[in-house]
Order: sequence, then C-alpha cells, then structure tokens
Amino acid sequence: MRLKILLYIICFLGVQHSIKGQDWTQVSSLPDSFNQTHHSFAFSLNNLGYIVAGSSNSGVHDDFYQYDPVNDIWTELNNFPGSARGYAIGDTWDGKAYFGFGYDGNNYLNDLWVFNYEDMSWTQLASCPCSARAHPALIAHNDKVYVGMGNGSSGNMNDWWVYDIPLNTWTQKDNLPSAPRHHPFQFGIDNFVYAGFGHGNGIFNNWFRFDTINENWDEVASLPAEGRVAGTQFSYNGIGYVLSGDGEDHSSMETGEFWAYDPSLNTWYELPPHPSSSRWAPASFILEGEVYIINGTSYNQYVSEIYKFDLNSLLSINEYNNLNISVYPNPTTDNLNIKISGSASFNVNIYDLNGKLLKSEKNNTSIQIQDLTNGLYIVEILDLESDKKIIKKIIKE
Repeated sequence: MRLKILLYIICFLGVQHSIKGQDWTQVSSLPDSFNQTHHSFAFSLNNLGYIVAGSSNSGVHDDFYQYDPVNDIWTELNNFPGSARGYAIGDTWDGKAYFGFGYDGNNYLNDLWVFNYEDMSWTQLASCPCSARAHPALIAHNDKVYVGMGNGSSGNMNDWWVYDIPLNTWTQKDNLPSAPRHHPFQFGIDNFVYAGFGHGNGIFNNWFRFDTINENWDEVASLPAEGRVAGTQFSYNGIGYVLSGDGEDHSSMETGEFWAYDPSLNTWYELPPHPSSSRWAPASFILEGEVYIINGTSYNQYVSEIYKFDLNSLLSINEYNNLNISVYPNPTTDNLNIKISGSASFNVNIYDLNGKLLKSEKNNTSIQIQDLTNGLYIVEILDLESDKKIIKKIIKE
C-alpha cells in the first residue's frame, strides 16, 4: 500500500442523477478467443461499440469485433485488413474511426487507416512521414489527426505531427515542450487537444494542451495524484477523462482510478474507481453516455471482465459546494468524523476496493472503524434531501 492520502472530491460539470448501489455495472465479456488482450483500440459509432487488434500471449492480433449494447452481445467481424498489431492507437471524428501505428511483432509502424461503419470498410490513408512508433498519442479532432510521442527503434519521442483529413497530408509542428515519452493520455475538446502523463525517463503526471488554431503548446494543471501510464481516455460533453493505467512505479494502482479534467477551470476531479485494481493498457468506448472499460492486465494477469459507468450520473461542482462535506481525520485509526452543512438527513456507506459494502450509517457524524483492517477504503456520502452524493478515499492505519 502506498501510504499517501488520496482524498479528492467527486465533482463534475454534468447532469445530476442519484446513483443507487454500485456505480460500475458488469456486462458481457468478449469471446474467449479475444478476451485476454492489451493495447487494443476500442471505439463507438452509430450506437455500436467496436474493438480491434491488440497483443496477447499468443502474439499480435487483427481481430475485429462489434458490441450491441441493447442485447449485450459481441459479434466477430471481418479481420482488420492491415498488419496485425499491438500498441496501436486510434480515435473517432465525424462519424469515422482513425487507427494506426503500433508494433506488428517485428517492426514499428507508421500507417493510418479509416473505418467507415456505413459500408463496414477500412481504407488506408497516407502514412506519416515521421518515425514509425508504438503507443503514441493520437487525437482525431476538428478535421485533423494529431499524432506524437511514442517509442520506436531510437527510443522515446516528443515530436508532433498533424494529418489533414480532407487533404490526406501530414505536417510536422512544434514538439511537446517536455520530456520524450510513450503511452501518454490524450483527448480533444473545443479548439484544443490535450496530452501528457506517460512513461519516459520516469512516469509523469504533467499535462499539456495544443492550441489547434495558433498551433502552440501550453502546460496546464498537472494531475493531483501519482504519475501514470498506459490507461485509457476520452472526452464527453466538454469534459476530458483519464481512466486506469499503471502508477508511478509502473505497477497496478490499488484502485481503478478515474479522473475528470474540466478545461474551463483547468482542474482535475476524481470519480468512482472501476472495480478491483487498475488495469494496464485497457480499451474503452462510450455508448449513450456510458463508458465501458475492456480487457487489459492487472498485476500481470489478464482481466476479461467488462464494466460500464454512466457519465450522466455525476455530481456537479456547484452541487458539491452546496453540500459542504468533509471527512476527517485521514489517515485514521479508530473513528471517522463526518461534517456536513445544510442537510439534516444523509447516509454514509463505506466500501472496500472491490465494491463490497462494509458499513452503512444514517445521520451519524462519528463512525467507528476499529474493526476494519488497515488499508484504503471508499466513503460514499449521500444527502437524502437533495439526492446528491460525493465519494472520498480514506486510509485506515
């Protein structure tokens, strides 16, 4: 256990809903032939999910599957027509998916492909004139595809390239103004694309944005937690998200950490972690406002369980401020104090890291926890008058 106090507010600019029970819900896993992969690319188009390629103990893959959320079933499609690969990357823009780069088991790659769901076709586009590479950043945004960083035959990189979708051409831009790295996190919002974290000479938590109009970089707020690498990421309704990955020691983190970035406030907020420990190199997609986390490994073991989380169920910043809740001391040994203003009726639930409910108290501002073993726990506080909720992490020692 890393003895750090991980005490963060769950707040987010979104639609308020009550969250009942566990926030993450398990759905059907992929078929056995493809449910033990890492570094696959998953995406959604036309209310269906897709996953392609990846690495496993048997080598690299060109498998391609479609997910139907209504019937909760996976269907195998025609294989990806390019080289089988892992450590590749992709993103969606304007109803199409862009995918490429990676490692085919012998060579690093620099190709780029587009998938059109209307005729279920893959088309190869102009290859990047850059060095071939594995796990770079790739963001499809505003009729461009932005690619940079990653690692290749010469090591880690921090270069930055832009593919013009209508023109089918590549242009090099200013490098990331920081250390070279591979497997960063990234997403696009409005006129900016964001990238950072990743693994180079160390594992980073610094964060940058690239202005797509003026074509320059700025450093923005670092993640208020340990550095991380090889998770998954996306943007939704103007908020960016980073989910899971390895921590600063390049091993699984105790929880499946989930963070939101609000670009209007340049601020990070922690969200409910996915079940169990964090995953290295999972895939993800969003369907009807629900994010799905798929495959990957945890503590060097493949994880085949797939979970989904409703992004529309999160608490807003203003709603949290109105609650004025604090939990202390942290770390604690015998009891946990709850301070809540503006509400006479609330529930406090304490969960272990696997989501098992250990204690549930109503209107109790001093909860005895001597019987809990030492470790990290999730505390959920629900204001019964407003149906608003926050989650905090505490350490029992």
